[in-house]
Amino acid sequence: MVLVCSVAPAQDALSAAVKSMTNTGVFAFGGVGFIGKISEGELDFRVIQSQPAAVVLASFEKIYATGDAAARLYALAGIRQLDETRSKELLQSLDGSQETVFTMQGCIMERHRVADIAKAIDAGSYDSWLKPRR
Repeated sequence: MVLVCSVAPAQDALSAAVKSMTNTGVFAFGGVGFIGKISEGELDFRVIQSQPAAVVLASFEKIYATGDAAARLYALAGIRQLDETRSKELLQSLDGSQETVFTMQGCIMERHRVADIAKAIDAGSYDSWLKPRR
C-alpha cells in the first residue's frame, strides 16, 4: 500500500487567501448584510489563521506590507494574536493617520479612521471574533 500526501491544496488555499485579502476593501467580522453572510475578508482571515503560527505571522506581515487599509487591519488583528510586541509597533506607525476604511457590522457600513479601528483592535474589542473557529 502506498500513501501519497500532498500539501499543495493547502498551500494553494493559503496563497489565494493572502492574495484575496490584500484587496479586501471592507473590514468586518461576524455576519454582514441582510442575510448575515461572513465577509470574504473574514473567510480569508480564517484560512490564514488555520496555518501553523510561523506561516500565519509571515502571511499577515506580507498582507500588512502590501494590502489596502482593510487588509492591514485584518493583518494587525492576526499579528496581535501571535506577537503583541510587533502589533504595538504597527499600531504606533498608524498613530495620527487620517486614512479611512469601510467597516461593516450587521447590515451597517460605515467609514472610520484606520487609526481608530487599530486602537480598538489593540484594546481587545475584536478579541471574541479572533478566536479560531472550529
